Amino acid sequence: MQVVFVHGIWDSGRVWRRMSTALTEAGHQCYCPDLVPANGANGLADLAHKLDSYITEQTDSEQPLVLVAFSMGTVIARYYLQELGGHQRCTHFFSISGPHRGTLMAHFWLGKAARDMRFGSRYLKRLAAGKSKLEQLTIHNYRTPFDLMIVPSQSNNWGLGQSHLVPALFHAWMLKHPRIPEHIASVLAE
Repeated sequence: MQVVFVHGIWDSGRVWRRMSTALTEAGHQCYCPDLVPANGANGLADLAHKLDSYITEQTDSEQPLVLVAFSMGTVIARYYLQELGGHQRCTHFFSISGPHRGTLMAHFWLGKAARDMRFGSRYLKRLAAGKSKLEQLTIHNYRTPFDLMIVPSQSNNWGLGQSHLVPALFHAWMLKHPRIPEHIASVLAE
């Protein structure tokens, strides 16, 4: 399977080293793009278009696609899936600590990405209205009750897919928790 990882705010594709190594060892072809500007200064739709360009240029369009996304990357990935036609070739979407319904923390940041992730934003309303496009995908959502970036952590639950509670002590530690890549590998092996 082709697995594309989508990083969060202020991150790069390097944050996926551990998880992409585990999935590569399980036989998958992994892609870890750097979406810039990583602070989302031009908004999340801009980064979704850059993700679309990367996928078009770097992956085999004849093969199915899997998306694994973290934090802000989850709502970038959803825009790609729902608004840019990615749902037509994607089979699985794994969402890790995503602000699908918004996050209180976005109210303390400046910039377009922060506005896009606020409760009731146009961006999130648009995604909520179009989520039926994703009903044919296998979707898994992972969250930690200790998340201080996605507040409340239940904002990760957006009405599609299976939800999994992971006992990571911090938001960023979700990328290091062994349960997540193990679960993703087992789902993709089915």
